[in-house]
Amino acid sequence: MEGDVVSVQPAGVAKVVARLTQSSLGLKALVAVTGLGLVAFAFVHMAGHLQMFALLGGQEGYNQYAHKLQSLGALKWAARAGLLALTLVHVIATLKLIARNRSARPIGYASNHWLTASVASQTMRVTGPILLFFIIYHLLHFTALVVSAQGYEAMEYMLRDGSNLVVGDAYGRMVQAFRDPLLTVVYVLAVGLLGVHLAHGISSLFQTLGLTNSTYRPALATAGPLLAGLLTAGFAVVPLAILTGVIQ
Repeated sequence: MEGDVVSVQPAGVAKVVARLTQSSLGLKALVAVTGLGLVAFAFVHMAGHLQMFALLGGQEGYNQYAHKLQSLGALKWAARAGLLALTLVHVIATLKLIARNRSARPIGYASNHWLTASVASQTMRVTGPILLFFIIYHLLHFTALVVSAQGYEAMEYMLRDGSNLVVGDAYGRMVQAFRDPLLTVVYVLAVGLLGVHLAHGISSLFQTLGLTNSTYRPALATAGPLLAGLLTAGFAVVPLAILTGVIQ
């Protein structure tokens, strides 16, 4: 009996994976679920950055926040691995859908709905790869400290919480980075592209997951652009505040 259970489980998992990766519906579900996870992470990440404002924590609060994240040990790496997995599945499933859409010709439709969908899809195809390259650069800059200025990784800060613990000055690094107008402009443009990408992506996510109906469709149609706008503003306000001297 135990042998039967062990032999059936891998086959069952393989069937589920095959259905998700071989059908357009399954691929759309993968894109939607992974996209939902990435959007949730983006909001948490944005909330962390907003702590740079004095009213929300300032240098002390932001450096404590950054230090706590770095102190998570194995949990930190598990979260990073999970985010990497979400991103890879999202990108691969999206590329497979794009390949399938290219092989299907929108001929014989009585309306031009396909044209609207194609324009939105083309926008996603452009913003997606650009955002991927920006995310890689962002990680090399602020996480790996590979492309940072000389001495950037050595910036330190002593916490004033009574522990006198010396930690990396994540606040100081952000301020130094976004005092550069060129970097700030590039960053703001990138989060603008993120907003464009999510405005369509979040609305599509609701539809793919079957959360839309005649009652909620109008509200959910505006939810994508609204949430995308909040993320864009939340990510852009910090570098702009640093460049203009509000955060220093």
